[in-house]
Amino acid sequence: MNEFFALFKKELKTCFLSPVTYIVMFFFWVLTGANFFWLLWQLIGGSPLSVAMQMMFGGPLLAIALPIVVPLITMRLVAEERKQGTFEALLTTPLQVPFLVLAKYFSALIYYMVLWLPAIAYLLMAGKLPGVPGFPDGGAVLAGIFGVMLVGSLYIAIGLLMSCLSSNQIVAAISSFAVLFGTALTLTLLAYNSQSPSLRIIGQYYSSYKHMMDFSRGIVDSRMVLMYICNSAWVLFVAIKVTEAKKGS
Repeated sequence: MNEFFALFKKELKTCFLSPVTYIVMFFFWVLTGANFFWLLWQLIGGSPLSVAMQMMFGGPLLAIALPIVVPLITMRLVAEERKQGTFEALLTTPLQVPFLVLAKYFSALIYYMVLWLPAIAYLLMAGKLPGVPGFPDGGAVLAGIFGVMLVGSLYIAIGLLMSCLSSNQIVAAISSFAVLFGTALTLTLLAYNSQSPSLRIIGQYYSSYKHMMDFSRGIVDSRMVLMYICNSAWVLFVAIKVTEAKKGS
């Protein structure tokens, strides 16, 4: 366990020292700022408070941004070390592979949650503005934060798996983007545009965009929570097995 925490601290430090992470941070914070101004514009236009909350946690800007941002976070986790030869050196140590993979995963997840801190600050600032009583709703804010953490946990697990499968950061980023964006777009189209009731139900059950719309209204469905936890655990299990296979080869 001591080895896990030592590696976790190392990975977390790397997350905040890499130049790429600051580019990602700048890009994401610009988008969340734009989303906040859009939210204020909606409030000025008389939109319901629930609609304004959806713009903050589930707006189209962020729905498109996450499949771009997450691969940029995860692409270096394994692929960069494998390219430099340091990952193979780690695999020769007594450190257990699950600890290695989980340390990288949780460091990336914490960095991902840090990206959302300005969005939370914006909502707290909005609560001080005159003329918008009852905004933001505390329950909806907590549900929204919980939702972005759940969605991020699955997205980062997928990005980590793609990084484990590749020895090139660019390939890892592109493959992660293709999987995340392609899946999110397909499920969202099924959820909202499918003519088949069965396909629409499937899309609504699995679409992260639909889930974030619900979370931003303060709706927390235990089925969705369980789905994200199980899917994240399953993808991490696959990433661990892939890494173990590479260690044995």
